[in-house]
Amino acid sequence: LLEREEALRQRGEPALADEYRQLWDILCDVLEQCAHTLEEVVMDQEEFAKLFPLVLSQYDVGSIPVSLDRVSAGEMPRLAHKPCRALLVLGAHDGAVPQAAPAPGLLNDDDRSLLASFGLELAPTLTDKLYREMTILYETLALPTEWCAISWPERGSGGEELRPCFLVGRLRGLFPSLRVEREGGPVFRLSAPRPALLCAGRYPNVGATLRAMPEYTPLVERMERAAALERGHLSPAAVAALYGSRVPLSASRMDKLKSCHFAYFMQYGLQVRARKPAGFHAPEYGEFVHYVLEQVLRTLTEEGTRPVAPPPEREELRALTREIVERYVQERLGGLERETPRFRYLFRRLMRTVYAVVDNVVEELSVSDFQPIAFELGFGSEKDLPPVQFTVDGVTVSVSGFVDRVDGWVENGKLYLRVVDYKTGRKSFDLTDIWNGLGVQMLLYLFTLKREGRARLGGREIVPAGVLYLPARDAVVAGSRAMTEAERRRAVDQELRRKGLILNEEPVLTAMEHPGSGGIRFLPVKVSSRTGAITGDALVSAERLGKLERHIGRLLRDIAGELAAGNIAADPFWRGPERNACVWCDYTAACHFEEGYGGDHKRYLPTVRGEAFWRELEEDQE
Repeated sequence: LLEREEALRQRGEPALADEYRQLWDILCDVLEQCAHTLEEVVMDQEEFAKLFPLVLSQYDVGSIPVSLDRVSAGEMPRLAHKPCRALLVLGAHDGAVPQAAPAPGLLNDDDRSLLASFGLELAPTLTDKLYREMTILYETLALPTEWCAISWPERGSGGEELRPCFLVGRLRGLFPSLRVEREGGPVFRLSAPRPALLCAGRYPNVGATLRAMPEYTPLVERMERAAALERGHLSPAAVAALYGSRVPLSASRMDKLKSCHFAYFMQYGLQVRARKPAGFHAPEYGEFVHYVLEQVLRTLTEEGTRPVAPPPEREELRALTREIVERYVQERLGGLERETPRFRYLFRRLMRTVYAVVDNVVEELSVSDFQPIAFELGFGSEKDLPPVQFTVDGVTVSVSGFVDRVDGWVENGKLYLRVVDYKTGRKSFDLTDIWNGLGVQMLLYLFTLKREGRARLGGREIVPAGVLYLPARDAVVAGSRAMTEAERRRAVDQELRRKGLILNEEPVLTAMEHPGSGGIRFLPVKVSSRTGAITGDALVSAERLGKLERHIGRLLRDIAGELAAGNIAADPFWRGPERNACVWCDYTAACHFEEGYGGDHKRYLPTVRGEAFWRELEEDQE
């Protein structure tokens, strides 16, 4: 017992050591009590074995009272009136202290103050919340009589950098001699066994020391095994069993694979699905807008056989849009009669967005020689055009999908094509993504049309003229009440300007949009008011488009090779704390990503824009 007591003290467990210290005295007292009580009574061993525990049960092992041996922990408002000798404030980063975020809702602080002046008290204003938080903060910091420390994390759960709250700067101003102490690596965890466990998997010496303690041996062995594990690669047999020899790919699957190989393996190899709450989500809204735009343009162009110009009158276009929306409601939703009042109200609100999008698209086509010639054009087996295929090491990837809209313009016997993709979100055309294999579907479809679309689209020679993201949403712009209608219109046009790449040939640019009195409204280019020259990063020569086509082909071969090799590495792309493959990943709980361990690593994507992109592309193909 003495050896055990000493070992516990050396391990930093004095409370348990004190309990062991008392055991010998208790044992002696029990034996003396039995001898004094029984005196000359004779009993067998079995009877005494029952009596002895009964006497032991009347003794307690003394311990330090809980209220003196532990700390009180909780939120500031709950502890603000409990004086203490020492105080440790945790999580004091900017944004957490003080906690006074604006309340969401219809009314702002001015509205609440105005209503309060009439006796209508609502939720506190932001100023009131701030006053309350500052009062609680003051009361909390006034509690300790001997010691106070402020602690904050340097990084958040997603790896983003966090700054200390204003309190740290204020205290350092009042007390210039205060020092900021950082964690300083793993050394501080070695003061006790349990914190040291966090280092056992990384540092062999720590693991060896803890393994000598019997109660920690199993934990250390498990941690060391886990630290040595790697995800590795799938065997050829596993690749064949999970994916087959012919792997179907779509735009979303390609993006998933190039975002993170482990996430692709989970979703399309093991077919793991995250639980989703029921509701009306963004994909359904996107489907609704796509349907309306497709049907409106099919009607106006008579299935792509005539131009939109001249555009219909505003009321005529509104009536056509309403008719198509009613058709969607009946065919896809089964009517609105069974829906809740809230759903019907939100759906009616969508009509303003739909009208704005339809107006914008029709206005663009009315000043363009490029006109819709195909809608929802399919690539893949049993579709309008064959799939795009590449084979590497016995694995064939077959890319299929749909193009929202294909616009064409015939000039000198050639058919110039542009691919248009409707985007209801905020996604933009990004050359950095293209370089790294993300968001390449529009370019892939454009180049496939060039090779395979001649028979489907009239037999003429096809010339790629560009790809465009079309913002299929209502524009929300910031401005003052003094903003003129012309200024508002320019701000809206800027918000709804297309993004993408355009063939840099003057006849093509003029055909895509006839410049008006206000210049170019829709294309992602600028027109010099002095010389009339058209400039912009979106302009690209036919030669560069050819190099881009070869780059897309190389990316697809790389994808086929990665699938054939069974790559399942957790290697998420990383362009910052808010823009990476881990932000909205459904497989975080299965991944347990840790940089530098088990082969896990972030793929940092350096920004490549403008001429730098084309220079890199040329050097890569030399």
